Amino acid sequence: MRATLWSDYLCPWCYVAQHREGVLAELGVQVDRRAYELHPEIPPEGRRVRHDGLLAPTFERVEAECDAAGLPFRRPSRMPNTHRALATAEWVRREHPDAFDHLHSRLFAAHFAHGEPLDDPDLLDSLVAEAGAPADRVRLAVDDGRAGALVEASMREAHENGITATPSWLVGGLVVPGVPEPATLRRWVGRMVERLNRG
Repeated sequence: MRATLWSDYLCPWCYVAQHREGVLAELGVQVDRRAYELHPEIPPEGRRVRHDGLLAPTFERVEAECDAAGLPFRRPSRMPNTHRALATAEWVRREHPDAFDHLHSRLFAAHFAHGEPLDDPDLLDSLVAEAGAPADRVRLAVDDGRAGALVEASMREAHENGITATPSWLVGGLVVPGVPEPATLRRWVGRMVERLNRG
């Protein structure tokens, strides 16, 4: 059984969703990850985030979830435009799949654990190389628009499935938004896997 997960690297709930991917893996479900640009309106210089601002209650809930899941978390002080990061990840997913898992998790960690700028091309190059993909070729595909076209295709697929936010899962033909509680997810998906195995 397979599931598709649409996410953006600036979305804190998508960061938590990495833990739920592990829950699905325990049930034998393979998760295919896709890019979803949640805030394309963010300007190139990004936006500052106040720790005591409108996002503070969200960050409090995310911190609790990360503590429970064993994920390091620091409140970001800035929201970057993530188009370049998403395009980089999509190109690596398609053209260098052996490097994608490492890059995917490292992009989340860059933003939510280390406070690194996801819109910095040089940082992205270093993360791509760290993951084992050719940074120069990936950067060329981003700069000439080929990688961005993959993000656009991923967005079209999401919208065709009725997805308008992140994280969103497509499991067994059903769209599940957000981050379900682990016990709920195990129970619900476990039943689907059982039915599938019975044929």
